[in-house]
Amino acid sequence: MSARYMKKSIKVSRLWILICVVLALVVGTIAYFWVTQGRFPLAPAASQAGSEPVSSQQNSAAGISSALESSASADSGSSSSAVMNALTYTNKEYGFTFALPQDFEGYTILNEEWEGTDIKNTASKARVFKGPQITIRDPRWTSQVPRQDIPIMILTVDQWNQLQNGEFSIGAAPVNPSELGQNSKYVFALPARYNYAFPEGYEEVQTILDGSPLAAFEPTSKK
Repeated sequence: MSARYMKKSIKVSRLWILICVVLALVVGTIAYFWVTQGRFPLAPAASQAGSEPVSSQQNSAAGISSALESSASADSGSSSSAVMNALTYTNKEYGFTFALPQDFEGYTILNEEWEGTDIKNTASKARVFKGPQITIRDPRWTSQVPRQDIPIMILTVDQWNQLQNGEFSIGAAPVNPSELGQNSKYVFALPARYNYAFPEGYEEVQTILDGSPLAAFEPTSKK
């Protein structure tokens, strides 16, 4: 009886050991998925049944982000346009307008004159070439810290054609002024190397000019 009891006892012990090993494997497997996946093995199926797939959620998020960026870009463009057109200088005598940013609130207008040099004739035969120049001055300009002006030369159509044909020159630069606009009587131009000294604000003025701020119309003057 003792031998049989011992054999039975051994069998029972082995069975319990086997059960413990199986349980340990099951628990270990569950723990592994819990740690590495953040959920039980059955969680993906439940997730698919109750919510959108991850890829769909990512696409939706990307779409929302793109829409927000487009909206922000549009708002930025509108804001920039509004700033560029915050102020408008109008000259009815010669027939043009000039758009300025809000920073130029309180600008000053200087009535000056440009003068050209006759290339084909000299001495007593030299012809006189001159005309008005409207200069827009930044309100932040001071004698201690001058800022970049915006000079606008005004030439008659005949003068402009003569300049293009090389009959006279303006300034020391070997380059003609660049056209900003024209109407039937006048051509509006920017002097060559107007910003050669690179004073304060020259970059801002360049940005203004890059936006094609001058618009010409027929003048009311009878000149």
